[in-house]
Amino acid sequence: MKKDMTHGKEWKLILLFTLPLMAGNLLQQLYNVIDGIIVGNFVSEAAFASVATAAPLVFLYLALALGLSVGVNIVVSQYFGAGKNNMLSVAIDTALILLGIAGITLTVLGVFFSETLLRELLNVHEEILPDAVRYMRIYSFGLFFTFMYNAVAAILRGFGDSKATLYFLLVATILSTVLTFLFVIVIRWGVAGAAFSTVLAQATCAIVSYIYLRKRFPYERTGSHWNASIAKTMVKLGAPIAIQMGVVSIGNGTMWRLVNGFESTTPGIVAAYGAALRLDMLVFVPIMGFQSGLASFTGQNMGAGRLDRVKCGLYSSVGIAVFTTLILSAALYIFAEAFVGFFGLTDNALVLGIQVIRFMTLFFWMFAAYMTLGGLLQGAGDTIVMSVATLSAIIIRVAAGYAAVELDWLGYEAAWVTMPIGWICAFIITFTRYFTGGWRKKAIAGKLRQG
Repeated sequence: MKKDMTHGKEWKLILLFTLPLMAGNLLQQLYNVIDGIIVGNFVSEAAFASVATAAPLVFLYLALALGLSVGVNIVVSQYFGAGKNNMLSVAIDTALILLGIAGITLTVLGVFFSETLLRELLNVHEEILPDAVRYMRIYSFGLFFTFMYNAVAAILRGFGDSKATLYFLLVATILSTVLTFLFVIVIRWGVAGAAFSTVLAQATCAIVSYIYLRKRFPYERTGSHWNASIAKTMVKLGAPIAIQMGVVSIGNGTMWRLVNGFESTTPGIVAAYGAALRLDMLVFVPIMGFQSGLASFTGQNMGAGRLDRVKCGLYSSVGIAVFTTLILSAALYIFAEAFVGFFGLTDNALVLGIQVIRFMTLFFWMFAAYMTLGGLLQGAGDTIVMSVATLSAIIIRVAAGYAAVELDWLGYEAAWVTMPIGWICAFIITFTRYFTGGWRKKAIAGKLRQG
């Protein structure tokens, strides 16, 4: 029921733990891909552009949920690895309350400020703005469930249970697909139908996963449901990641603003860029899976004082992640036309989408290497360095992109041509941190106090 990763072959434990995570991540990405395919083919190219251009806000909210859940995962996994079972109950309840409050807060903000953010931050074209606003306002009603699911998933990963979340996501993805067909194709609600299907799927996933956690894991109950010290630790560990991912989302939104800012930009160009980014996220699935798997592996082994196993786990994870990414990149490069065509793009939009995809596939391996290593840093509690690396990557990318446009070196293609420059910077920072060894001093299991 609980997966102990402090004994056994490192690569095998991480791979077996990561496979369900990758499958779960794939299902999460299929949400967006299937919605995009249905909207693009059965509504219009402009409708798909409106959903695609809202993506930076979606990822901003998701980034905050994922960031805070990293803090939850580190605390739970290190308590478990250190055998502090008496603290698990209060830590779990604290995590659920913490992320629940965050989800409710962002739901309110999302409902009332979506139009302002889309118009002012992303500079969305008036032609597609109404549908983009409609989509985001409906989507925001599901943020509470998004945060609650990520809290539960982080707790389960801390116990070493990565399979359960896969089953929950499978049900949610099937439900989302069925509802999208119903709302978009049958009832013809357009982008609103796609948003409603996502909210209902998220709610289902959150409720089922919470019931599973309460029934399946008989952790000790202390009578306490909130511990300020534990909450503070979770925020301290998760906030750097949340801020990092949030700034990345804002940086990506800034690049969307760059694309939207040209007079020559059309809904077709926006749709091409959005389709390419959705396909990129499919390649990121194994990368994010190995990052999460290595984080839990590292957390448990740091809690048990097994640094030798942490190093072996890192080398195995980076090797497998990079190899897998190269295979997927090659497939995406070869079949780019077919993949982009799934979203209903034609003519110039199709050609541009193919160009973006084929350029990006040349550099995904670098992203795989530094993000997987980031799992070790996160699991060790060394979250600030990973945040610095990722923030540096996005800042350099944004600066280079706008400079290239200002100097008339590039047009809207600066949004993707400059991305590898940032990855090179992050690669250097993370690997330097690993080899200098500062992460070894960050274990927090022994530092946590009952309150």
